[in-house]
Amino acid sequence: MSQSELERLARIRMQVTKESLERALAALQGHPIPDDEEPAPEQETEQETEENTPPPPPAPPCLRLLP
Repeated sequence: MSQSELERLARIRMQVTKESLERALAALQGHPIPDDEEPAPEQETEQETEENTPPPPPAPPCLRLLP
């Protein structure tokens, strides 16, 4: 695989994994990446997820439960 193709794939990988160009190239070329250099994944807490989630729309009248 040519160097330009590797760089193109590495840039795509960078967008997905948020890693540096050097790390993406190393991974694509099959070089090992030390564990201590692994990037921490971005995680949302449950509270942040609930805050960012809009409430569900109300049920249409035909699906509401009768009292």
